[in-house]
Amino acid sequence: MKSSSSSSKFRMLLATAACGLVFFLCEASAQGGSGEKTGALLWKISGNGLEHPSYVFGTHHLFPLNFLDSVAGVKRAFAESRQMVGELAMHDMAAVGGALQQAGMMPQDSTWQMLLAEDDIRFVDEQLAALFGVGLQALAVFKPAMVGLQYSVMFYMRTFPDINPAESFDLWFQQQALAREIPVVGLETVHDQTSAIFLMSLKQQAEDLVCALKNTEHTVYTAHKMNRIYRSGDLTALSALLREESPCKMSAEQEAAINNERNNRWLEKLPALMADKPSFVAVGALHLAGEAGILVGLERLGYTVEAVRE
Repeated sequence: MKSSSSSSKFRMLLATAACGLVFFLCEASAQGGSGEKTGALLWKISGNGLEHPSYVFGTHHLFPLNFLDSVAGVKRAFAESRQMVGELAMHDMAAVGGALQQAGMMPQDSTWQMLLAEDDIRFVDEQLAALFGVGLQALAVFKPAMVGLQYSVMFYMRTFPDINPAESFDLWFQQQALAREIPVVGLETVHDQTSAIFLMSLKQQAEDLVCALKNTEHTVYTAHKMNRIYRSGDLTALSALLREESPCKMSAEQEAAINNERNNRWLEKLPALMADKPSFVAVGALHLAGEAGILVGLERLGYTVEAVRE
């Protein structure tokens, strides 16, 4: 289906998508409240026995790399840190993309015809062919959620042509950490992320894909608004955006798997990591927002959590 060169690019896209599940997948709940943190993307974590502060930075997995130059204090905080902590350790992008691709293969005993009516099959085929140049004949080897993931990244790149997935914030920080010869630690594995991506039944995945393809105008609207909010560092507005009415809302079960449950697992690991070395933690900004976010979670654990604005 793909040449060696295009296959490499494909796996790069998948690895970038895996790192945070892409904003398109994150119609996840980020509940607001009086204790939530907002107004910045970079946060200083101190106290609670830490000898040196660590920092938490909220990334956007598909955003121009030069935006980092406008975030106050982020490169200084990174330079002061002695450990880089991300959602995934992405030192081998081909391996990450390959693992995600393998997890996304359709089971041999299942077909798309078992999941969708013929009219929906034709519609999905037409939409995929319009974007990829190939339809379901080529992509039916993948689970519907995997096709949706591929479609989301490609659709986003077409909507924002200045985006280069090989220059994601998450990957850049990890590459710089390796160049500095400091440890790079992942808070989870590809398996952890694929468990959330492919949580729903194949039939539900297929129905979700049809819904997404029928509502691309809403996707574009949400993406543009989200980008504006991200630039401002307004985490309150970011979580509010994701609570707006959407034609293709996730189930409560998948919302919990993608956001809250992952946050809780990370909060179990971060104290030991920060106690070991002053750390620079870079995770999707949605994981910072709201009462269920890791900033409020760290504060509840006894840390002092302060916005860095200069």
